[in-house]
Amino acid sequence: MRQILAASEATSQPSGPYDIVSKNIIRQNPDEFLQFWLGTPDVKAISVLETEQPVVKWYRSDSFIHANVRGQEAIVHFEFQTHDSTQVPMPFRMAGYAGLGLRMYKLPIYQHAIYFHPAAGENDPGEYVQTMPGYEIRIKYKVIRMCTIEGQAVLDAKLKGLIPFTPLMKPPEDMDSTEWLQQCVAVAETIPMDEADRPDYLASMAILSDVVFDNFHNIRGIISEGIMQASSFGDYFQKKTTIENLLDVLDVRFPSTDVQALKPLLENIAEYQTLKQLLRETARVPSFEEFKRILAANGS
Repeated sequence: MRQILAASEATSQPSGPYDIVSKNIIRQNPDEFLQFWLGTPDVKAISVLETEQPVVKWYRSDSFIHANVRGQEAIVHFEFQTHDSTQVPMPFRMAGYAGLGLRMYKLPIYQHAIYFHPAAGENDPGEYVQTMPGYEIRIKYKVIRMCTIEGQAVLDAKLKGLIPFTPLMKPPEDMDSTEWLQQCVAVAETIPMDEADRPDYLASMAILSDVVFDNFHNIRGIISEGIMQASSFGDYFQKKTTIENLLDVLDVRFPSTDVQALKPLLENIAEYQTLKQLLRETARVPSFEEFKRILAANGS
């Protein structure tokens, strides 16, 4: 079996927290992930490959795995999406990844587009089709919407590599999202692992849960702040908490305004000290319009 080298020459691109935690989970439990989504136990990871493509530096897929699938070497590609891909439609993106993957590795490729938010992926056709006579192209991929997966089955099977994703999955019919997250966390806490790894494991679940929860305070009430701060994502959670506190203060002071519209702008602020200063401003600004002016002056 020949060895495939990772694309080490690639220029690293910034990744959002959802990309980072998803890739980390796959790296730690690739066989479980492959077996679940390919629907067969006859698959084993050989290596998790770097996904920054050297051919086109900005063209980064989420996860390429060199695997043995039913006795044949192949590449398995997972593309994670929190919401729909609007700037470049998913069929075009997946066709591009398929072409680059085939060029680099010269192996069959299994492709999956995995959508996190319940409203995402509904209109993804699962294929790229070009019908020009003599130049026909058809590339098919599997569309997976997390909200359609029965999460309880994953918890019952105690699939370590899938459990951090279960808050995004379909809960039992009689269970609301808060109760479901509580159950997911309770099972995650029973999974055998090195205790040093548990904060990152639970923190990954918290980050992924943020896709479907409107208020981060609800997550923090279930997964303790101590666990979050003990994880390698402590800075991320500190920033999230500061933003939520800031929005809460604005909501109390200016109840008739669209406070939540500021959330994406605040999340784009890289410096934590800037957010802390903005939080102090919320207590003394005379109007919501003045706060927006201050926010704009800080680069948003």
